[in-house]
Formats: sequence, structure tokens, C-alpha cells
Amino acid sequence: MMNTGSENPVTQATASLESLQLGVDRDMIRLAGSEDVRTIAVELARQAQRILLLYTHDMEARIYDRQPFIEAVTGLVRRYPGACFDVLVQDADRVVKEGHRLVELARRLGSSIQIRRCAEQYRRYRGTFLLADNAGYLYRPVSSRFEGLASFNNAAEVERLGKYFREVWEHSNTEMELRRLFI
Repeated sequence: MMNTGSENPVTQATASLESLQLGVDRDMIRLAGSEDVRTIAVELARQAQRILLLYTHDMEARIYDRQPFIEAVTGLVRRYPGACFDVLVQDADRVVKEGHRLVELARRLGSSIQIRRCAEQYRRYRGTFLLADNAGYLYRPVSSRFEGLASFNNAAEVERLGKYFREVWEHSNTEMELRRLFI
């Protein structure tokens, strides 16, 4: 799914990952573990000003149920009127069973944060991605592995992944079990 063209991904130290600027830095970043993924996810959410889109298998608690990410999402929707965070989850069972801070946040900030379960025909997709505004992305081709690519300024890739996200979103509904958690 990833179209890297002739660009060579670079691996960067975690400290330098935190200095990247959304919409500015074009480097393709090779993600080499859960710490890289967590750092990039937090930075994309922290720097977004309009929209975050998350396509995930089970809302990956190891990445997205952590205080820094929750604070970044909360900051986005509180600082910027009209900003939103939309989540597509393939398997909501674990989220319902174990709980998740994003579900609680969606309950409190429901007009800005929406969570839907992917329609059945889209549940075979193996990848996961997070898109920030029209600029940055984090992409992992296999959701169970913490290897992938990211960029803070690649509008073409964000548009391509965003098009797929919108297609799935249009065919998906709020999961009844998640709805009950929102009450």
C-alpha cells in the first residue's frame, strides 16, 4: 500500500523525532519500534490543527491509550474550534472488554471525537495509519508490528490514505457496544 517512490527512509533518534514540524519536514522516517510509533503519534496529534484520522485494528492501547497521546488529542479539539478526531476500528471487542481512554474522551467530547467500527468488507485490511491535517502520516503495513514509515510533510500520501479512510468511514457505523460506553 505504501508508495515510497525513490525516497530513502531515514531512521532518526527519538529526540530528533520530537523536533519535526508538521507541514515542514519532508523526511521519510523509518519506524523501528513501539517507542518510535508512540513518539510520532504524539507529535502528529500535538501539532495537528484541524483533523486527525486513525485507522486501527483494536485502538492499540500500547500506543493510543497513553497519557501523552490523550493530552495531545484533548489539546487539538479544545484549542481549535471545528477540529476533529475520527477513529475507525476493525475489532472493538477488546476495547469494550478492557476499556480505553479514547472511548472516555469521545464520551466527553463527542462532537469532536467519533469512533466507528469498520464495515465487514473492510476488516481484512492489515495496516494501520494516523493522518494529521493534510500533511503528516504514520503508516504501518502490519498492525501487529511496530515497523513502518512516517512523514510530517507528504500531502500526496496523506491524500491517498485519507481517500481510503473516507471510503471506509462512509460504509461504517458506530458500534453498539461503543455507543453504550459513551452513555
